[in-house]
Parts: sequence; structure tokens; C-alpha cells
Amino acid sequence: MTNTTSSHYEAHSNESYEEAYFYEPGTYMQHLVDLVGTRLKLGDASPPCRLIDIGGGTGNFAQALMDSHPSKFVSTVVDPFLDPTASGKDVKGLDFVKESAEVFMQQNNSEDVQADDSYWRNGYHKVLLKEVAHHFKAADRVKIFKGIYNALESSEAAGDSSDDSALLIVTRPQVEIDYPLWDEARQVWKENQPSATDFMNELKEAGFVNIQQTLEPYPCQIPLDRWQSMVKGKFWSTFSNFSDEELEAACETIAKDYADRVGKDGILHFEDRLVFISAGKKKA
Repeated sequence: MTNTTSSHYEAHSNESYEEAYFYEPGTYMQHLVDLVGTRLKLGDASPPCRLIDIGGGTGNFAQALMDSHPSKFVSTVVDPFLDPTASGKDVKGLDFVKESAEVFMQQNNSEDVQADDSYWRNGYHKVLLKEVAHHFKAADRVKIFKGIYNALESSEAAGDSSDDSALLIVTRPQVEIDYPLWDEARQVWKENQPSATDFMNELKEAGFVNIQQTLEPYPCQIPLDRWQSMVKGKFWSTFSNFSDEELEAACETIAKDYADRVGKDGILHFEDRLVFISAGKKKA
């Protein structure tokens, strides 16, 4: 096993990510859009409600959210891999900013926030961290969460107490996963995936309140050869810890170990499990 990368942003390209089963338009994405919209209470949002999608990639998911909740909110996609020409542009009704999540650490010190940053780094009501928070360095997570918290504004939908849907982390379990993997990959996954308890404690330390988590299972069906191709294409950063030769051998192991999960039609069956962690900000 090779330890080729420790960063989500170095592990794969946006192209490989978006081409993978979990990130393409379709039934799975719409299911996730519905869950995120419910958890963030986007249907209850009163304009002008602003959503920051941190690590939002090409903006496909943010666009799907907006399409499902027309006229309810505007969205800014923040991602370090954006094409430079996209930054600051309104594309498909979205605003794009080429930045990493670590920029929010500066939000802890107002003097570090430049005037030209105010249009997106202040005055937002909702924050989505979809499948990205586990890539933050452990030493940085509380600082990032605190920076996000400091610039959050209360949504009109929050009522008189706190908005328990101000921030949403979508991640996966540290253990008890059902993906067609092999022992070494499961160990890498565990070592690099914070637990839900870790995230919840860090959000609390950053100032968030009403922190809650739920587990959402989803039955998946995908051709075995496509899953193997995705693994060899390193669509998750877990697989970037292995050489091409190791992944080739691992895919043979998957075919043997999961033979009872593959139908005569070559379709592989497994369960995706997503952890949703929502948190709020106490109204002043």
C-alpha cells in the first residue's frame, strides 16, 4: 500500500468525482437532494436566504437543490478546484468562489477578512458541507467550524430561538459501512474518517447548538465492472492510498468476496449509508 496523498483536494479530480455513481444526476442524487433540503429546511426559507456550499465542486448538487426549491434561496459554491474563469461568475444561477474551506479559519479574526470578501464570507444563512468535512485536518476543524459560525446570520425561518438547520454536514460512518471494499481499504477508511461523535463535539466547541445526527441508508445497484472501474479510477480518496497494481488485485478480491451480492445480470447490490449532522446558531 502506498501513502500517496493525505488531502481530498489532491486525491481526485472533479471530473472523476462527478462521473462516479454517487455524484451523477439521477434517482440517487434526487434522493439526496430531498434529504438535504429537508434537513436544511430550505422549503421554509424566506428570501433572501443564502446558502454556502463548501466543497461543492462543479455546482451540480447546488443547482439540483435550487431547482427543487425555486425562488427559496441563492447559493455560493466554494471549492479550491474551480476553473479560475468561474470564480465570481454567475453560472446556472450560482455564484462560484475558488477557495478552500481553510479560508473560514480567518473568520475568527475580523481584521483578516478583506472588504472584497464580504459579499460571500458574510451574511449567509445556511451552510452545506457535503462529503467534504472529513477531509479537513483534525487540528483545523474546530477553527473552520468557528469561522463559519461567526459569520452565520439567523434565518427568518428560525423563529424566536435558534435555527437548528443553519449547518448540515453530510458524511459517512467511520465503521459499519457496507461498500464493496477489501480489508486494507476498510482500514484506510477508518483511519481517515472522523466519527459522528467527533464532528458533533467539534461543532459544539465552535459554538453551535441543537446538534443532531441521523443515519440514512440507501439501497444501491451498480454493475460490478463499473464499481471496479470507479475503484481503479480512485473516485474516493481512500483509493489514492493504493498503487494501480494494488487496486487491480483488490478488484479481483471484490469480485470473489462479493459474489453473493452480484446477480446473474452482473449487478452488484450494497447499501450506502450517509450520516447527516445538523446544527444551529443561537439567535442574539
